[in-house]
Amino acid sequence: MTKSTRHLLIPAILGSFALISLITLKSIAPDLASAQLIFWLISFAVFFIASKVKISFLKKYYYIAYGALNFLLVLTLITSSITRGTARWIKFGDLFAIQPSQLAIPIVGLFLAIFASQNKLDNLINIGKFLAISLIPAVLILVEPDLGTTIHFLLSVGIILFLSEIKSKYLWTLFSIGIVGAILAWTLVLRPYQKTRITSFISSQSNQQSSENYNSYQSQIAVGSGELYGKGLGQGSQSHLRFLPERHTDFIFASFAEEWGFIGGTILIILYFILSVFLIYRATYTKNKFEYYFLIMTVTAITFQVFVNIGMNTGLLPITGVTLPFISYGGSSLVSLSLMMGVSQNIISQQKKKITMDFK
Repeated sequence: MTKSTRHLLIPAILGSFALISLITLKSIAPDLASAQLIFWLISFAVFFIASKVKISFLKKYYYIAYGALNFLLVLTLITSSITRGTARWIKFGDLFAIQPSQLAIPIVGLFLAIFASQNKLDNLINIGKFLAISLIPAVLILVEPDLGTTIHFLLSVGIILFLSEIKSKYLWTLFSIGIVGAILAWTLVLRPYQKTRITSFISSQSNQQSSENYNSYQSQIAVGSGELYGKGLGQGSQSHLRFLPERHTDFIFASFAEEWGFIGGTILIILYFILSVFLIYRATYTKNKFEYYFLIMTVTAITFQVFVNIGMNTGLLPITGVTLPFISYGGSSLVSLSLMMGVSQNIISQQKKKITMDFK
């Protein structure tokens, strides 16, 4: 792989995702395609800016972004109207709305990557600081309540803890605390409908059909009906006849697979695979801890989201409300992902500059 190829790989993959997302939405939800195009244009701008801003600038002012994130999360709980049992959005009149929880991974991930690269996590004080930085936004997201995003956030930023020099005895302690926290969250925080999603998934594995797992069945029907080549654009009956719920967000993979088939779904998964392998390769290439932590965190965030979304679309995992990265409709998620990609591109570009200097 040449230097120019490495430089253009991430933008090329993002362009491919944009094309797939817009074509799919134009087919299954034409009224949303124009808005998604605007979201993509904004996201490309975010990607470009993040890829050009000096890393030293990010390291100097990251705490401002962290403070703003927590402020927005608190503001969401105070001002957001309840939609489907949750309060996740800050609306700016009829113009647009943002979902602050979607920005948690790139902002907190940047904070933790910087912190862990500058402080060894081999003592209780630094571990406590790391956990405090992580748990403040996590708790605010959980009480919205948004279980899927909370799990996604904790696993994504938590990978930095495992990559650091933390001792095994601390890891086991944190694992035990995590189990207790999960039990308390199930008992005190999660709403009945969130518990039902998990229990209905278990019952569906025992062939016990119910109204709660209806969405999962419709999604599996859509994926299966696409067969090898798909039904073709505009021909997906499950999405166009509205049998498939949230066809443009949570279940967009099922909508995509119905019209593009197994081959189309495989191509999409290959794109995710290429992106992840490339980022892992660049992470293992660097000797800079910050670069290593951030790139692996980014891979973890994207891979988890892809795995969970496709898993719930195919009936292999319970429905958690996790969208398909870069493909599902929505601006907040797209901006968040583009921000991570922009910083990753920035890191990779700096790596190549170092290589050039070393060869001179």
